[in-house]
Amino acid sequence: MKYLFDTNVLIAALRSRRGASHALIRMALQGKLPIVMHYKLLTEYRDVLGRAETINALAFSWEDIEKILARMVAEAEDVRVDYLWRPNLKDEGDNFIMEIAVAAPPCTIVTHNVRDFIAGELRFHEVWIKTPQQILVELIPH
Repeated sequence: MKYLFDTNVLIAALRSRRGASHALIRMALQGKLPIVMHYKLLTEYRDVLGRAETINALAFSWEDIEKILARMVAEAEDVRVDYLWRPNLKDEGDNFIMEIAVAAPPCTIVTHNVRDFIAGELRFHEVWIKTPQQILVELIPH
C-alpha cells in the first residue's frame, strides 16, 4: 500500500506535534511509510504552505518547510499520471489528487476531508480514502 497526503494533513502535521497527521508525516520522512508524489501535489503543498496566513500559523520557517518537502520528495515514489478522470469530484481542486492515487495503485488518500473524495461520480478499486487516525490505527499492532 502507498499513501498520498492531502494538503490538509501536511498542514495539520506542521501545526502540531500531536496527533495522527504528525505521526504519519514523521513516518513518511523516516522512510517507514511508502508515499507517492507528483509535481502538481508538490506545487500545491508549496503554494498553500507559502501563504502568509498558513506560514504564520506554523512553528516552522520557510527554509524548514522547504527541507521537509525536499525530504518528502526524496522518500516518495514519483507518479506519472497518464489519464485525467474529470469531472469526478465536486471540488475541481481535488480531482488531481484522485488522479495521482489512481495512477499509483494500490493507494490510500489520507485526508481530513473524506466526504470530499467519496462523493465522486467514479469509483476506483485500488484507491481508498481514509483519515490519518484510521491509518494510524491500522498501522499500530494490536
